[in-house]
Amino acid sequence: MGTDIPGNDNKIREDPLWRCPLPDDSNDLWLYAQFLKELSNRIADQSSHIIGHSEKGEPILGFVFGHGPVTVSLVAGAHADEPVGPNTLYRLVLEIHDSPRRFGALLEQFRFLVIPHVNPDGDAANTSWIARWPELAPFLAGMKREPPGRDVEFGYPDMRPENCAASAFWERSGPVQLHFSLHGMQFSEGFLLLVNDEWEDRSRTWRDGFARMMRTEGLLPHDHDRGGDKGFNYMGPGFTSTPKGTAMRDFFLKEGDPETASLFHQSSMEFHLERNPGALCMVTELPLFLVDNSGRPGIPENYLAMKQEWAALEEQGREPGPGHVDRLVEKYGIRPLPLGMAMRLQRRTVRGAMDLAQGWFKKSEQCRAGN
Repeated sequence: MGTDIPGNDNKIREDPLWRCPLPDDSNDLWLYAQFLKELSNRIADQSSHIIGHSEKGEPILGFVFGHGPVTVSLVAGAHADEPVGPNTLYRLVLEIHDSPRRFGALLEQFRFLVIPHVNPDGDAANTSWIARWPELAPFLAGMKREPPGRDVEFGYPDMRPENCAASAFWERSGPVQLHFSLHGMQFSEGFLLLVNDEWEDRSRTWRDGFARMMRTEGLLPHDHDRGGDKGFNYMGPGFTSTPKGTAMRDFFLKEGDPETASLFHQSSMEFHLERNPGALCMVTELPLFLVDNSGRPGIPENYLAMKQEWAALEEQGREPGPGHVDRLVEKYGIRPLPLGMAMRLQRRTVRGAMDLAQGWFKKSEQCRAGN
């Protein structure tokens, strides 16, 4: 598969991770409870997979698959209003359990550490709209997200029980070469992928191929050059650097707000990079809802205007009524990104990054052997 994102190669189309179990137009979005139910039909005793518990006592599960030399960490659900990542990993865990032989070649090359949902309490808090997906009005009225100091992604290694569970699981399993935190955006103008700064140059050719793949799927980049604000370094249309707790702290300290600064701990990317500075870390940011792409370089005008209009409504303490929702949809071209398509693109992003990481580390080993 190389460092470019593949297209129509028959071998790739047969790859079990490259493929998706749902049709592109599916919107069968599961809550965490549904995953636990499906898993219980396959594994009667799940106790060996429980790596900890949430604040409200929900089990947090971790799975280790494969024995290859490249270790891949996959975690989802850090932000409560981003259910596509967990749904991607729910299906992957069940698929590997149901058809281990189909994944045999991958499991010989890679070792997977999978935490399907690191924040089950957040999932429960968003039940009202997840159960009615892909309706927009329930989402606007019922979406809940944790603020700084409660944000699981910026809570490593031990801010919350959920962070402690994941950190201990990763510590037991050794350093990783590739870490993915599957996230999402509420709204965006297209695809956005976050890559750690250390891999900006190494991934340049790969990112070009990734952008071409996304364009063939009909997704233009969410082009937002934030000028390095809060540590997000722009790598070109659709790409920026991964989040850093250090940069967030520095930002709020410069703003004269040490209290908010103190609420930011390590991100999961920083946690892994501290243990393996050469690791490739990525964050997927596919949206729940697309808005029309404004086409202006570096500034997603439609996205920013829509967010501003929504924020003004929230400040007034008003819930959007049907008429207001309809106007937002018409004005900004809001439409859901189907779950099946989003899951497929999540999986293909992970699969392509696995080849990028594997190729780089093989090359590095050969260079060391030559010396």
